[in-house]
Amino acid sequence: MDSILEDINEEVEGLDEEEAREAYLALLASSFPFVLIPPLFNRKDDLPDLNWTRVKYTDHIDHNFPEQQGVYMFAISIENDNLPPNSYIMYAGKAGDITSRNTIAKRFRDYVNRSGYYNRSRVKKLIKHYSDYLYYYYAEIPDGDSTSAVEQTLADILTPPCCKRDFSATVRTLLRGAGING
Repeated sequence: MDSILEDINEEVEGLDEEEAREAYLALLASSFPFVLIPPLFNRKDDLPDLNWTRVKYTDHIDHNFPEQQGVYMFAISIENDNLPPNSYIMYAGKAGDITSRNTIAKRFRDYVNRSGYYNRSRVKKLIKHYSDYLYYYYAEIPDGDSTSAVEQTLADILTPPCCKRDFSATVRTLLRGAGING
Protein backbone atom coordinates (compact mmCIF):
# COMPACT_ATOMS: atom_id res chain seq x y z
CA MET A 1 0.00 0.00 0.00
CA ASP A 2 2.88 2.38 0.77
CA SER A 3 4.14 2.07 -2.81
CA ILE A 4 0.73 3.13 -4.13
CA LEU A 5 0.82 6.26 -1.95
CA GLU A 6 4.40 6.93 -3.02
CA ASP A 7 3.35 6.58 -6.67
CA ILE A 8 0.53 9.06 -6.12
CA ASN A 9 2.89 11.47 -4.35
CA GLU A 10 5.26 11.31 -7.34
CA GLU A 11 2.40 12.13 -9.69
CA VAL A 12 1.30 15.07 -7.54
CA GLU A 13 4.85 16.39 -7.41
CA GLY A 14 4.91 16.21 -11.22
CA LEU A 15 1.96 18.57 -11.66
CA ASP A 16 2.74 21.79 -13.46
CA GLU A 17 1.58 25.14 -12.02
CA GLU A 18 -1.75 25.17 -13.85
CA GLU A 19 -2.54 21.57 -12.88
CA ALA A 20 -1.63 22.30 -9.25
CA ARG A 21 -3.97 25.33 -9.22
CA GLU A 22 -6.77 23.24 -10.75
CA ALA A 23 -6.19 20.48 -8.19
CA TYR A 24 -6.36 23.05 -5.37
CA LEU A 25 -9.63 24.49 -6.70
CA ALA A 26 -11.04 20.98 -7.13
CA LEU A 27 -10.05 20.18 -3.53
CA LEU A 28 -11.94 23.24 -2.24
CA ALA A 29 -14.98 22.58 -4.45
CA SER A 30 -15.25 18.93 -3.44
CA SER A 31 -14.56 19.62 0.24
CA PHE A 32 -17.13 22.37 0.63
CA PRO A 33 -20.20 21.65 -1.52
CA PHE A 34 -22.31 24.73 -0.89
CA VAL A 35 -26.04 24.95 -1.51
CA LEU A 36 -28.70 27.24 -0.10
CA ILE A 37 -32.29 25.96 -0.25
CA PRO A 38 -34.79 28.84 0.11
CA PRO A 39 -37.76 26.71 1.30
CA LEU A 40 -35.63 25.55 4.25
CA PHE A 41 -35.14 29.16 5.35
CA ASN A 42 -38.71 28.97 6.74
CA ARG A 43 -37.38 26.74 9.53
CA LYS A 44 -35.95 29.92 11.11
CA ASP A 45 -39.31 30.27 12.84
CA ASP A 46 -38.60 26.96 14.63
CA LEU A 47 -35.57 28.41 16.43
CA PRO A 48 -35.68 29.74 19.99
CA ASP A 49 -34.42 33.26 20.63
CA LEU A 50 -30.64 33.08 20.24
CA ASN A 51 -28.15 35.73 21.30
CA TRP A 52 -25.05 35.18 19.13
CA THR A 53 -21.50 36.12 20.11
CA ARG A 54 -18.86 36.42 17.38
CA VAL A 55 -15.15 35.64 17.87
CA LYS A 56 -12.49 35.67 15.18
CA TYR A 57 -10.86 32.25 15.17
CA THR A 58 -7.32 33.67 15.17
CA ASP A 59 -8.14 36.17 17.98
CA HIS A 60 -9.68 33.71 20.44
CA ILE A 61 -6.95 33.83 23.10
CA ASP A 62 -8.35 36.93 24.84
CA HIS A 63 -11.96 35.72 24.71
CA ASN A 64 -13.64 34.20 27.75
CA PHE A 65 -15.84 31.40 26.37
CA PRO A 66 -18.76 30.39 28.60
CA GLU A 67 -18.82 27.16 30.56
CA GLN A 68 -22.42 26.70 29.38
CA GLN A 69 -24.09 24.44 26.84
CA GLY A 70 -25.10 25.96 23.53
CA VAL A 71 -24.85 25.91 19.77
CA TYR A 72 -22.13 27.29 17.57
CA MET A 73 -21.23 27.91 13.95
CA PHE A 74 -18.12 28.51 11.95
CA ALA A 75 -18.45 31.17 9.27
CA ILE A 76 -16.09 32.57 6.70
CA SER A 77 -16.24 36.33 6.39
CA ILE A 78 -14.07 38.51 4.17
CA GLU A 79 -13.82 41.79 6.06
CA ASN A 80 -12.88 44.74 3.88
CA ASP A 81 -14.29 48.24 3.43
CA ASN A 82 -14.50 47.61 -0.31
CA LEU A 83 -16.84 44.67 0.19
CA PRO A 84 -20.34 44.53 1.62
CA PRO A 85 -20.89 42.52 4.80
CA ASN A 86 -20.69 38.83 3.93
CA SER A 87 -20.62 35.53 5.71
CA TYR A 88 -20.66 31.91 4.63
CA ILE A 89 -21.80 29.47 7.30
CA MET A 90 -19.59 26.43 7.00
CA TYR A 91 -20.46 24.36 10.06
CA ALA A 92 -23.11 24.24 12.77
CA GLY A 93 -22.64 22.26 15.95
CA LYS A 94 -23.66 21.85 19.55
CA ALA A 95 -21.84 21.96 22.84
CA GLY A 96 -23.52 19.83 25.44
CA ASP A 97 -27.10 18.65 25.63
CA ILE A 98 -29.63 17.41 28.15
CA THR A 99 -27.48 14.37 28.96
CA SER A 100 -24.06 15.91 28.25
CA ARG A 101 -21.88 18.23 30.31
CA ASN A 102 -19.93 19.62 27.34
CA THR A 103 -19.66 23.41 27.15
CA ILE A 104 -19.04 26.09 24.54
CA ALA A 105 -15.58 26.68 26.03
CA LYS A 106 -14.61 22.98 25.87
CA ARG A 107 -16.01 22.60 22.37
CA PHE A 108 -14.06 25.58 21.05
CA ARG A 109 -10.86 24.21 22.56
CA ASP A 110 -11.44 21.07 20.46
CA TYR A 111 -11.11 23.25 17.35
CA VAL A 112 -7.93 24.93 18.54
CA ASN A 113 -6.20 21.64 19.39
CA ARG A 114 -5.44 19.72 16.21
CA SER A 115 -6.29 16.41 17.90
CA GLY A 116 -9.86 17.66 18.41
CA TYR A 117 -10.61 17.87 14.68
CA TYR A 118 -7.83 15.87 13.00
CA ASN A 119 -10.12 12.96 12.03
CA ARG A 120 -12.81 15.30 10.66
CA SER A 121 -11.50 16.00 7.17
CA ARG A 122 -13.82 18.86 6.23
CA VAL A 123 -13.26 20.73 9.49
CA LYS A 124 -9.52 20.11 9.21
CA LYS A 125 -9.51 21.60 5.69
CA LEU A 126 -11.74 24.48 6.80
CA ILE A 127 -9.31 25.51 9.52
CA LYS A 128 -6.25 24.92 7.33
CA HIS A 129 -7.44 26.94 4.34
CA TYR A 130 -9.64 29.63 5.90
CA SER A 131 -8.42 30.30 9.46
CA ASP A 132 -7.58 33.95 8.70
CA TYR A 133 -11.20 34.54 7.62
CA LEU A 134 -12.90 32.20 10.07
CA TYR A 135 -15.31 33.33 12.80
CA TYR A 136 -16.80 31.29 15.60
CA TYR A 137 -20.34 32.23 16.55
CA TYR A 138 -21.97 30.81 19.63
CA ALA A 139 -25.24 31.14 21.52
CA GLU A 140 -25.93 29.78 24.97
CA ILE A 141 -28.88 27.41 25.49
CA PRO A 142 -30.39 27.15 28.98
CA ASP A 143 -29.60 23.96 30.90
CA GLY A 144 -32.37 21.43 30.43
CA ASP A 145 -33.14 22.58 26.87
CA SER A 146 -32.05 20.44 23.93
CA THR A 147 -29.09 21.76 21.97
CA SER A 148 -29.53 18.88 19.50
CA ALA A 149 -32.87 20.21 18.28
CA VAL A 150 -31.45 23.70 17.76
CA GLU A 151 -28.32 22.34 16.03
CA GLN A 152 -30.45 20.26 13.67
CA THR A 153 -32.69 23.23 12.82
CA LEU A 154 -29.66 25.45 12.13
CA ALA A 155 -28.14 22.75 9.90
CA ASP A 156 -31.42 22.35 8.00
CA ILE A 157 -31.79 26.10 7.43
CA LEU A 158 -28.20 26.81 6.39
CA THR A 159 -27.03 23.43 4.98
CA PRO A 160 -23.41 24.10 5.99
CA PRO A 161 -20.99 22.23 3.73
CA CYS A 162 -18.90 20.88 6.63
CA CYS A 163 -21.89 19.21 8.30
CA LYS A 164 -22.59 15.59 7.48
CA ARG A 165 -24.91 14.01 10.05
CA ASP A 166 -26.46 17.00 11.78
CA PHE A 167 -29.46 17.41 9.48
CA SER A 168 -32.99 16.14 10.04
CA ALA A 169 -33.63 12.78 8.38
CA THR A 170 -35.69 14.45 5.64
CA VAL A 171 -33.04 17.01 4.75
CA ARG A 172 -30.22 14.44 5.00
CA THR A 173 -32.10 12.21 2.52
CA LEU A 174 -32.66 15.15 0.15
CA LEU A 175 -29.00 16.15 0.24
CA ARG A 176 -27.77 12.60 -0.29
CA GLY A 177 -30.18 12.16 -3.19
CA ALA A 178 -28.68 15.26 -4.80
CA GLY A 179 -25.12 14.09 -4.06
CA ILE A 180 -24.53 16.92 -1.56
CA ASN A 181 -22.89 16.59 1.87
CA GLY A 182 -22.75 12.83 1.57
